[in-house]
Amino acid sequence: MTNAVKKRADRIAEDQAMITGTEKFLATLTALPVGGTNMTPADIVNVFKIRVDASKAVQTAAAALIAAVKADRDTRAKTSATARAFRRIVLGMFQEAPDTLAIFNLKAPKAAKSTVAVKAAAVAKNKATREARGTVGKRKKLAIKGTVPAANGAEPTPAVAATGAGPTAGGATTTPGSTPAKPTA
Repeated sequence: MTNAVKKRADRIAEDQAMITGTEKFLATLTALPVGGTNMTPADIVNVFKIRVDASKAVQTAAAALIAAVKADRDTRAKTSATARAFRRIVLGMFQEAPDTLAIFNLKAPKAAKSTVAVKAAAVAKNKATREARGTVGKRKKLAIKGTVPAANGAEPTPAVAATGAGPTAGGATTTPGSTPAKPTA
């Protein structure tokens, strides 16, 4: 016998060979001294049958385990989207109640902390994007004025800014907060 680790199928085959050999060559003996006790050939065969049955039960259980693990993985793969969605719903419903989330074995999500380098990169990217697209802020948009086309084909006149200062009907200018001068007739 070698010291190498034997496979279960090899051990079953060896035990089965011991049963076959005992039944064929030792069945006529009345007793054999085995391990300090006298045993009949039928007792020896029973010991090896118990070993074979135990090994076969392990093989059956191992096959059942493999099948059960595969069934578990398949079930989890099919239901993972539903489970993830439900977890998100529970987190949304009970985000402010950590004791309730603990019952579901969930923890409230922590706010992501951005480093200074990440924030600086985001600002630079935003600025580059605005320049590439030609977008401007609210104040710059107010400063942009268009021209009104003339109805008689003359040169277009620029639109009057709504700053509050401009000519009145009598030619006088007004400033915000003052009243227009009355024309003399």
